[in-house]
Parts: sequence; C-alpha cells; structure tokens
Amino acid sequence: MDFTIPQGADRHLEEQVIQLIKDYQDGYLTEKGYVSKRSSLLTLAHSAPYNLAPVVSSRSLAVVGSAQSDDFGMASPSRTDTNLADYPTSMVSAPNYQDFGALNGTPHLSHTSDNYLSKTSSQQGRLQELQRPLEARQLQDLNPNDSFGNLPSILRHRGVTYAREVAIALVDARGKEIQSITWEKLYLKSEKIAQQIRDKSGLYRGDRVCLVYQNHEVSEFVVALFGCFLAGVVAVPMSSGLPVKDLIKIMNDTQAHLCLMSESVQKHFDKYSSNTNSKIVWPKGVEMWKTTDMGTYQPAKNADPPALQVPDLAYIEYSKSPTGDLRGVVLSHKTLMHQMGMFTSILGSMPGYTGKSIKRSDISYTKARNILLSTLDTRQSIGLIVGVLFTIFSGNLLIWTPQQTMEVPGLYAHIITRYKVSMLLSDYLGMKQVIYNYQSFPQLTRTYSKKIKVDLSCVRWCLINAVTVDCTFHEMLTERWFKPLGCLNSKSIVCPMLTLSEFGGMVISMRDWLGGEDKLGCVFNKSLTEERDDDEQPKSDDSYLSEVLIDRASLTTNTVKVVSDKPPPSGDNEDGSKYVRCGAFGYPLPDATLAIVNPDTNILSPAMEVGEIWVDTDCLSGGFWGLKKDTEIVFHARCYDHAEEIDRDFLRTGLLGFIYNGKVYVLGPYEDRLRQKLILDSQSPKETLFAEQYHFHYASHLVKTLARNIPEVTDAAFFDIVLNHECVPIAVIESTAGKPSPLAGNSQSLQLDRAALDRIAAKAIDAIEGVHNVRLYCVMVTAPDVLPRTIRSGRLEIANTLCKKKFTEGTLSSVFVKFNMLKSLSQIQQGDDIKGGIWSPYASNLRSSSLSYAEKQYSGLDHRDTCIDSRTSIPLTDFKSLPDILKWRAKQQSDELAFARLDKINSREQKPLSWKKLEQRIFTVASYLMEKRLARTGDYVILMYSLSEEYVVAFYACLFLNIIPIPMGALDIQRLDEDVVSFVGVLKDYDVRMILCNDEVENTFKVKQVSNEMKKRATQSRITIPKTKNTTKLKKNAQSASVMYPKMAKFKEFSRRKTNVAMIWLQWTADYYQVGVELTNETIMGMCKVLKETCQMSSTIPLIGCVRHTSGLGMLQSTMMGIFLGCSTFLIAPYDYFTSPGSFYLALSRYKVKDTFVTDKMLQHAFKSFKPKNFDLPDLKNLMVGWDGRPDAELMKNLKPHFARTNLSSFAMSNLYYHEFNPMVTTRSYLAFDPIDLWLDPMSLSQGYVSLVNPKDNPLAIHIQDSGMVPVCTQIAIVNPQTCHFCKIGEFGEIWICSEATVSGFTNGPKGPTDKFVAAQFQGKIKDGNPELTYLRTGDLGFLHNIQGSVANDGTVMELQPLFVLGRIADTIEVMGLHYFALDIERAIEKMVHDIHKERVCLFRAGDYTVLIAEPRRTSSLASLVPLIVNTVLGKYGLIIDIVGFTAPGKFPLSRLATKQRARIVDSWLKGNLKMAAEFGVNYGESSLVKLVDRMKQKM
Repeated sequence: MDFTIPQGADRHLEEQVIQLIKDYQDGYLTEKGYVSKRSSLLTLAHSAPYNLAPVVSSRSLAVVGSAQSDDFGMASPSRTDTNLADYPTSMVSAPNYQDFGALNGTPHLSHTSDNYLSKTSSQQGRLQELQRPLEARQLQDLNPNDSFGNLPSILRHRGVTYAREVAIALVDARGKEIQSITWEKLYLKSEKIAQQIRDKSGLYRGDRVCLVYQNHEVSEFVVALFGCFLAGVVAVPMSSGLPVKDLIKIMNDTQAHLCLMSESVQKHFDKYSSNTNSKIVWPKGVEMWKTTDMGTYQPAKNADPPALQVPDLAYIEYSKSPTGDLRGVVLSHKTLMHQMGMFTSILGSMPGYTGKSIKRSDISYTKARNILLSTLDTRQSIGLIVGVLFTIFSGNLLIWTPQQTMEVPGLYAHIITRYKVSMLLSDYLGMKQVIYNYQSFPQLTRTYSKKIKVDLSCVRWCLINAVTVDCTFHEMLTERWFKPLGCLNSKSIVCPMLTLSEFGGMVISMRDWLGGEDKLGCVFNKSLTEERDDDEQPKSDDSYLSEVLIDRASLTTNTVKVVSDKPPPSGDNEDGSKYVRCGAFGYPLPDATLAIVNPDTNILSPAMEVGEIWVDTDCLSGGFWGLKKDTEIVFHARCYDHAEEIDRDFLRTGLLGFIYNGKVYVLGPYEDRLRQKLILDSQSPKETLFAEQYHFHYASHLVKTLARNIPEVTDAAFFDIVLNHECVPIAVIESTAGKPSPLAGNSQSLQLDRAALDRIAAKAIDAIEGVHNVRLYCVMVTAPDVLPRTIRSGRLEIANTLCKKKFTEGTLSSVFVKFNMLKSLSQIQQGDDIKGGIWSPYASNLRSSSLSYAEKQYSGLDHRDTCIDSRTSIPLTDFKSLPDILKWRAKQQSDELAFARLDKINSREQKPLSWKKLEQRIFTVASYLMEKRLARTGDYVILMYSLSEEYVVAFYACLFLNIIPIPMGALDIQRLDEDVVSFVGVLKDYDVRMILCNDEVENTFKVKQVSNEMKKRATQSRITIPKTKNTTKLKKNAQSASVMYPKMAKFKEFSRRKTNVAMIWLQWTADYYQVGVELTNETIMGMCKVLKETCQMSSTIPLIGCVRHTSGLGMLQSTMMGIFLGCSTFLIAPYDYFTSPGSFYLALSRYKVKDTFVTDKMLQHAFKSFKPKNFDLPDLKNLMVGWDGRPDAELMKNLKPHFARTNLSSFAMSNLYYHEFNPMVTTRSYLAFDPIDLWLDPMSLSQGYVSLVNPKDNPLAIHIQDSGMVPVCTQIAIVNPQTCHFCKIGEFGEIWICSEATVSGFTNGPKGPTDKFVAAQFQGKIKDGNPELTYLRTGDLGFLHNIQGSVANDGTVMELQPLFVLGRIADTIEVMGLHYFALDIERAIEKMVHDIHKERVCLFRAGDYTVLIAEPRRTSSLASLVPLIVNTVLGKYGLIIDIVGFTAPGKFPLSRLATKQRARIVDSWLKGNLKMAAEFGVNYGESSLVKLVDRMKQKM
C-alpha cells in the first residue's frame, strides 16, 4: 500500500491524499477502494493539477479546532555566548505561539527537505518568487574604541570622571524636581549594595537577586541594579504592582535567595498581609533586604576598587505573554554592550550629529552632553534599555517624569524647554495626550510659565516606543506641535522604534542615516508618485518617514498592493473603507538579518505578501530562562525556501508585516489578526473557487472603525475562534453603557439599559461589516476597564489573546451579548429531509439504500415453557398465582425462614417470619378485611408502607382476597406539594376504598401539616379520604388454614367488578407524572419465571430487597421472588441504606447473596459516603444495576476500583435495562466479559447512523456502554418508529419488545382518563416482520451490535447481540432534519462550562425554537456563559441554540433523587412560572435557518 504524498503536490491535492489515507485507516474505505480512488485522484491531478476540490468524507463530519503546534523550527546552537544549559529549567506554560498552526487542514511543515515543495502555494502552475531575507548592512564592530567591556565598569569610571555631575533627576507630576543623584553617589551606593551582597548574602557569582521597586523609585532601582552588576550576580527586576503569586513564581523559577526592595515596598507588603489576614509566605530561603538606608561605599585611601567579576548574564526580565504566562528573557552583558553600540551609531547618524556628541568619554571629562527625558517605566523593556542602561553607557543625563505629566496641558513642553532636552523617550499614547491638549488649548502650553518661553528647538530625537506606526499622528506631531513650538527640523526627529516587549524590549528597526541599503539584497521599487511639491525633499534624502497607501481588499488576501508610496495628508482624498495607511519604522538594525516568513508553514513569504517578521542580530536575547524547548522554538527558529533550509537561526517576533523598499512595515501582532471564511457563490470568479478561502483582518483597524462610528465605545478586543469548521470573528466591547445606571425616580436602584446595549452591539455589527466586510459572529459588551490587559510598548493595552482565553472559558465580566449567526456562518448543518426529519420515508429510504448490504436488527428468542423448583423439582409454571405457591410452601417448609427485616447497624435479623408465621399474619389481615367489608373483591386498596414484613403481609392478604393492591411509598414531608397531589389523584382515579399502612405512615398522617394538606387537596378534588388502617396493631388470628382458605374463597365470590387484574404498579417519572400498569397473576408468574431462568436463581441462596419495593424489579426482588423460589428474603429499608449504606453490602457478604438489584443512585451514594471494609463479596455474582435509559459508563468505571478491595468480580456489576412496562428488557448478568464500550460519531448519529470511531482520533465522540443481552422468553427488534419497518445494522431505531415479562396493560384507574396513545404502545406490529407477534413499543432508541463473547466461565465463545440504549424519543429534538439526544448535549455543556451545576441543564424544543435552561453557580456576568454554551453545542454537534436562559439559584426543578424534571421545566418556562435570573436570545428559530439554507442554495 502506498501512503506517500506525491512529490511537488499542491496543497489541495495533498489534503485530498491525506483524507483518503485517513478514511482507509478508519475503515471507511476498502483496500481496493483506496487504490482506485488514489489512482483516479493522481490521474486527475496530472491533467488538471490546479482544479481540484478538497475531499470531505461523509463519515468524518465532526468539528475540529485549530491545529496547535509546538514545533516551529530546528534546534540550533545558541545565538550568543550565553549557555542556557548551565541554568536550571522549571515548569512553565506553553509557548506564546500556540496559535501559529492555523485552521485544521492547513498542513504544518515537516522539517525535512522532501516536503518543502508540497507546502508552498501554487499559482498558475509556477512557484511564487519568495522574498529573500534582508541581509545585514554593517558587520564590523560598531564600537571598536570602547575601553570597557561591560556597563558596571563604565559606571565605576563615570563615578570618578563625572563625580559631581547629576546622572539622574526625577520630576514629579507637577513639574517639580524632587530628587537627583550624581554619578559619584550613584556609583558609591551601588558599590555599597554590591559589598553587602558579596560579604553577607552567601551568594555565588551568577546567582539571581530579585529587585522590587515602585515605578517612581528610579534612583533606588538603578542603584540596586548596578549593585547586582558590580557584585557579579544576576538581577531579576520585578514590578511592585505584580500580584504576590507572580512575584513568588518568579522567585521560584529563578531560584533566587535574595530580594532587594525599597522601604515603601516593604511597608506595602506588610500592609497587604495585615489587610488580607493571610501572611505572605515567601519561598523558603529568600532573604528580604531594604536598600533605602544602606548608605554609601567608603573606599580606603589609595585602595583599588573591589575586583569586578561579571558573569555572562546581566539580568532576567520577566513579562507576560499574550496568553498571560510569565516568562523570563535573559540578557547578557555582551548583548547589552552590542545594543548600546548600535544605539550610538544610529543616533549619531543623523545629519549634523557626530558619534562623540552622543556618547561622552569614559575616561576624560567632556562638558557636552545630551539630556534624555523619559516617561516610560525604567524597570523593564525599552524604558530600562534606553532610559537607564544607555544613559549610563553614554554618560548623559536622564530626566524621568511620570506619564501623568503628559496629561497636564503645557507641562511636558515646559520640562523640555527648562532642561533643554535633546532626546525624548515616550510612547504614542502619551504623546497623543500632549498633542491633543495643545490642539484644544494652545495658549495653555505657550503661556504655561511666564519666566520660561516654550522652545523645542533643542529636541533632536523623539523616540517613540511602538509596535505599529501611526502615520496620521506623525503629521500632527511634526506640523502641529514641534514646528509651531520652535523645532526647526521637525520631520527628521520623530523616530518610532519597533521594540519587542515580550523579549526584553529589544529594538529591531528604527530610522537611521547609516546607509548601506545596497547590501540589503532587496528590490527597490520606483516611486509611484511622479509629481512632487517644490518644497518636498527627494526620497533619497530620507528626511521623512516612509509610508504607503495599501489597497484594503488585497490586504484581506494577505497580499500587499501599494497604491501610493507618498500618500496625501490624512483626510485628503483618502477613502478609509478602500485603503489602509501604513508607516515604516525604517531599515532593520545595521547588523540584523530580517525575513518575512509564513507563520503557518515556516516558508519564506512571497514578495509583497504579509508574513511574520523573523530577525537575527547580536542585539537579541539568548532565550527564555529555564525553557530550553521554547527557546529553540522561538529564538532559534529555522525557515525554508523552495530548495532548502536557510542556515540561520531567527527569533520569531510574533509580528505580522512586510518589506517595501527595504523598510519594515508592521500591521500588528499575529494574535491580533482575524480570519473569516470567504463565502463563494455562483458569481465568484473560477480562480477563487480553489484559492485560500479565508480573508484576513487586523484588530487595530477594526478598533479604529468602532471608535469613529460609535461614541459609546471606549475600547474593544477582536479575535477569532474556530467554530463549525471555520473561523468566526468575535468583538468584545468596553462601553459606558455597560455600567448600571439609576432607575428613574430611584437613585438607589441600579439597572442596565439593555435596549441601549442592544443598539450599540447592532451598530458595531453594521459598522464592521460596512467598512471591512467582516461578518461578526458575536458581540459582547462589558463595562469600561474590564477586559484583561498586558503591557505592550510600555503601556497597558487590551490583550486580545487573553480576552480570547477568558471568552472561551466564560470568565469575562460581561453584561450583554448579541449574536449574528445568520450572516457570520458560511455553513449550516442539515439533514437529508429538513422538514421530515430522519424518520421520514425519504430519509429512511436513503439510509436503507446506503445500508442495503446490512441485515435487519432483531434478537433471537429463547422460549422456556416450564420452570422447575430447585427444591422439589415440581414445575412452578403449574401454579396459577403466587398465593397458590405461598399456600404450598407454607405446607412444605413451614418452619423455614421466609422473611426478616435487618437492622442498619449490624445487619442482624429482626422479627423473622417463617412460612407458617407469614401465613398466619396474612390470615390476620385478611380476616380484618373480610370482617369490616370496607373493600370487596375487585376493589382498589392503597398499601402505603416502608419496606417491612407488614408490607409483605398486607400485599399477600389482598392477593388472597382478589382485592387489587396499589403499593405506594410513604409521603415525604419535604415534598408535600408533589406527594399529596399524587396521592389524592390516585384516590380519585382508582376509587380507592381503603388505605393500609404501618406505624411509620400512620404517624406521618397525624402530622398537622400533612393532614391539613390532604384535607385541602381532597376538598379541591371533591372526594373523601377513605379509612386508614394500621395493620401492625391488628390482633392475631388463631384460625387455621383449613378454616381461612374456604372463607377467603367464599369472600371472592362477591365482587364489586369483574377483572383479572391482580395488582397495580404505580411509577412516577422525574416530573412526578403517574404511570400506572396492570398486572395479572399470569403476568406476575411470567416475570418471576423470566428472572429465575435468566439469573439461574436457587431456593438455597437468600435474597435481599431494599429499594423500589412498590414496583418493578425492586418489588419482584423484595416481595415476590422469595415466594416463587422458596428462599429466604431479607429486607433493608431504603432509609436505612441512606443512613448506613455499608450495612447493605455487609448483609450481602454475610448471607452470601448471589443476585441482587440496585440503582445508580444507590451506587453513587455508596461511592460518596463510605469505603468498603470489613467484608468481602466473592459470592456476589450478579449485582444488577438498573437503568431506564443509557448506562452511565463513567460511573461504572469509577465503581469497579471502589469495590475492588471486596473481591467483587469484575464481571459482577451488570447493567440491566428496564422499562416502565417491563422490569427486565436486557441484562448483562453472568456474561464473562467486561462491558462493551463504543464511541459514536455525533454527526453520523444525528443523521440516524451508528458510526463507530476511535476516541483518540475523534475527541468529540459519544461514549456509550451496552445494556446486556435479552433474557429468556424475550425478543427485541430495532424498528423505525415512523415507518414501522426493521432498521438495518448501521442505524438506530426504536426498541420494540416481545416478552412474557411485559405488563398486561396501561391504566389510569377506572375513573381516570384514558390514554389511547399509550395503549397503542402495547399493539406494535412490524410491517416487514412476523404478523403474529405483537410488540411493546418502548419509546426508547437504541441498536443491536454483533460481537463475539463468552456467557460462561468455561471460555466458550459465541455470537452475541448486546443492546445499546441511546435514550428516550421524548428526550430528543429534531432541528434542520437532524436528530439530537438532549442528554449528550447537556453532558457536553456540564463538562465544558464549569460554572453550570451538574444535572441542571435542560435542552428542549418550544415551537420553532431550541431552548436551553440551566442553573449557574454564579449570579453575575451570566452573559459570558452564553457564547461558551452556544459554541460548545455548535462546535460539537452543529446545533444552533436559539434561546439560553438561567434560572435563579435553587429554582431549577429537580426530583427528590436530584433528577431534572424536564416536562415541568418546559411547562413552567412556557407559562412564565419558572423564576429566571437572565435570558438571552441567540437566533431567530429554525425557520430562519431554513430560509438561510435556501438562500445559500440559490447563490451556488
């Protein structure tokens, strides 16, 4: 078999071949089919290689998320001399670039040369020309005459040469100089800290020391930083504003043992500990030193300074990635010196500048100096590199002022003028505030000080920290601020710097006049502008910042179409909806090699195409601290061209941009790029049909559009998520409307204006679509300053990736959400028959045709005519009823134990009854009934008992007299509203003549609350509550059997009505709706026979009854099977099990019980409340776990190890499927193999197919477990519920039963309403089956699955047909012709949305709408849960929910067993009686989807 990818195959052909291979491996193609299809595909590709549509398997429709890759390049030697292997590694988060693997289906490049061509795009049969990396312009040493090799040496000499000169000055927000420090003081204080570290810390060279200082403590921070440098340790600067947990994490990661801090920081931590009532626990072994009062170093006379031993690393800078993960970037002294030399060369290259004027001498005193004014944080990134380190390196003066200074009109310009600042270091946000203040009130700036006139002629550089260039603002900055305020060369001084905040703040591009552009190796395009103004300098002069005008439509396809390389001034003939204005930073650093690479394939991008910027320069960091793998991936990435791998390591910047005329243009970070699928129609050009079907957009462009069009929007985040096989864009808006406002006339009550929120969201959807043609999927609104932010370019900015993370987690503090599904989704899941559903004749015939080779689904029938008593070998089937058997056993084994109650403490027998005593007790109750004549033969009597011997006695007394017993459980005082209504309803419908009870129930009736409620309900129903008799208090009857049996026979002759009904089983659904069934003596005998023969029960092994003693298998076990088998029956009351579950299992062990029945709730309670000990269960061979639907595979899996210590066989836990009308439909009893686990494809299941998948390949698969085999005298058929034909193997259908254990019929009592629909369930006829057989229609869906297994321990293997139950038809919904099981969707939501209570999610249909109601764990920000719920369902099942509602806390309707009450939820919600906390509209119903599908079909 050939599974190779053809050499040189284009992307679509490769996808098709990969899909064929997957289909073959999954079993969807035979070997012959695979070979045939592969041959046809390659033949077609050879003849028309660029006209192939992608292969989509009809069996693989599950939604797949974004491919995530953690391998972006080959490992290579370290870029710098720093050897990271010498430093410890620590467990940290995943790399920042987890989203670089784009959509599913986009092949990731294999790092072998054989696959290069298969990964590149093809256009018209030719490979595109790739943009080669820009080569370095200067490779020689940039600072050859530098006398010192590191910064601490430079500081030491400057401390002597410029001793009295001020090095750093601080100006506060009012413009007042509050602190300054000279070079001498700076050095001596640093040397003092270094001395303390060397002498008292016990640290070794290269150990890490943390620095924690506030933003305004610049001098103290610089002193501490250089103290670490001088001491030979590695500094770890940290912001005091970081959460304590982050500070502790950094200390642990770096294994720091010393932390330097200021006095104010120490007080802050002390105050934090006292306020939070939890003392900060710093890592063990970390010392805290306060450096404020350490003093200065006092050198001895004529003594040499301390020896300087500088390690390789200078400091480790921690920053948060876009995903919020802390990562440390290491910077070496060698790297820093190279950066300093680079800055000196670049800044000194400006015309009129010389290198000497930038950097002062280290040895001899020079008077001329530059003054740098910085507003950036000096503790990190570019604020540290340029503001602090370059100041020390160059010997210039640093003036630092907080960013609040720029908010005061005129103050910033005043400080520049007063100090004659030559270099400014700031960011766009701060500079914009200054410019806008000046534009609004120019005189406030000009007249800020009467003594000093504003004059900006001293400014030579305006360094702006940025990731993208704001061209429009540059015009305002140069023409409307610098120029009017005296700057003579305003166009030349503005210099945006492309910095990498996540990688230590390194600069990779800025404008310079160094020349050497011819060495870049790129093509320089001729100017597109032929005419220039006379006053405009030629381009070769580079006096202006380059900018271009790009066609917006081409940018969406990832290509760059330059419309103009000299755009007109902003607002002049510029259409923002058609063009994008983009500015250049300049050329790359002189020694840098820069490449534009496709981030999804690691291949060089074609010329004039957007890609990720990769860079290699000696100015870069060595990598992440302690993250070897991430360092290899990010800092040593390898890219490829058409022929081979490029032999160079690059840093992946995570920035998207392009190169034009050798200059770097940045569009934004990778995580800020959005993708949306292009909707093609019949009008689309043919060449686009097989092109990349996604358009790309940038969050920054969309944010600007919102800001222009919607004044209420303060900020916004944009991102995309993979959903329903495509990328859909999301907008999260911060708006002032997101804050609650006071109600009219009530200032104390706050409420959101939802109409305004809806209006804002609608405007956002329209604006983004109108300008950018982006069809937003969802718009979420929050209050201002709520979205997560991260430091970018020195400022806190909205982190789109963090917003995406919190959005997908449902943890955003949102107040409103609006969906736009009908326009944003390009495909809607639909079935073959949208209106008829999967059971329609049309859809059924299609399935039948596709499964024509398959057989019909029905089981075999093992009929047993006789049932032999194991004790006497007498056929039990010769008896007509259980009373006859009881009469016989009382004679045969009169003194043997028949029934006994067990106490809950020691599981000891209480009040044991022999067969003879049992008969006597029955005579006592029967005598009372015959004497009082309150009930006659054929009348109905309620038996309301807890499980006890009194209950058994009363039950058989009724059977002997042909009085019809109706067993009912005792009333629950906590749920009287349900219980009393049901109880009174039974009294009325069945015309009950009498109520028999025991002491416990009688005491309950006497409770005033209960009696009042019963009287109230009886009055409303216009009935009289019949007499209640406590049978426990009856006097014993001394008459013998020879007297009593004739009396009872004579009593039966006078009946009120003729009927063959022996008893009534009442069962209640979770909604507490009554289901009554009639049982004849023949039916009861049939049930007992089926149970005995199936489980091979014996008279020598006792039984234990516990739960559900009023109906079903529980009643068979507790009251009937002991009589039928002739064995002892022990009774444990359900309440005793609840309080002491261990007593039940102890009794099973003590009496060596072989077969017993339990419920899933019993096992769950046992699992939570006790651990098995002091007993073994080796004799328990058949622990029947009853299920009325799909078994819980996870529960069964968890229970096995729980009971493993009891020596319980792994095969003993047996799933048993029962129905309201049949107590044992299938069972796994005595199957000698583990339960069968299957995983089904959810999309196939929604179409009616049963498609088995591997859960490793399909994580969305539905896990189910078998319910066992059919018992004796039972046959099962899987039938189409609408056509009544057999279903084929490979599809599911309704479960139909033909069995002797099926009840006689359904009843609502002689006076109750008739239900023809339920009555028809007992008359099922299969149209293509045996017409003589009548089936019970269960209303449950499932299928039979053929396997080979063993039914005995002897290892005999045979063909088996276990049943798999999927769920009730009533609990399914049909939307767009697809069938969904509410249980699967609800479980998926509970698993995905942790803020939703377990078992408190309900999905249902209400008219045209699909509604989901849930109870959340929280009461605020419920809007953020809506997309998480909707996306979970849409992504996994392709189902669109129309309405999502959240109930108030504790108001979700649950039964007494904590089971959701579906019918009650639907009824309450439709009537408006369900108390809701919030409701959200998502879509407009199924009809809107049908119309959308019709429009899609018309377009294609």
